[in-house]
Amino acid sequence: MKLREYVPTDFEFLWELDQECFPPEIAYSRKELAYYLHGPGAIAVLATDDSRILGFILGHEYRRNAGHIITLDVLPSARAQGIGSRLMRAVEDRFRMRSCRSLLLEVAVNNFVAIQFYKKHGYALLKTLPRYYPGGVDALLMGKPLDSSSGTLG
Repeated sequence: MKLREYVPTDFEFLWELDQECFPPEIAYSRKELAYYLHGPGAIAVLATDDSRILGFILGHEYRRNAGHIITLDVLPSARAQGIGSRLMRAVEDRFRMRSCRSLLLEVAVNNFVAIQFYKKHGYALLKTLPRYYPGGVDALLMGKPLDSSSGTLG
């Protein structure tokens, strides 16, 4: 498996993967995904094998010294192989290189696998966001300091 940066020709596959990974009410529209991929401060890292994209992580620097994970998508057939962990470490490293001191993300309260994954990677629960997702599903706002000397998130 190799990691590489996003290029525009990846867009259609990334959009299809996001549709496969999330329910229709949570998956990004083409317009939303394009906005995040091409917006200021965007970071997108892809995991590939010799013939295909296995997954990707997308984040953006949303304010000075703070990053936000937008989505982490891995092909269902490629899960439980450490791809998500490699992508998470890669995006965290890229945010550190931009001098970000913390990362934030949201996850649906009923996405237990993702919550455990993020906890395993050092993310802590910051608060519950009521009715964050369509259909009234709450989200957990989670965060992680990237610089242990900063002492605070956000």
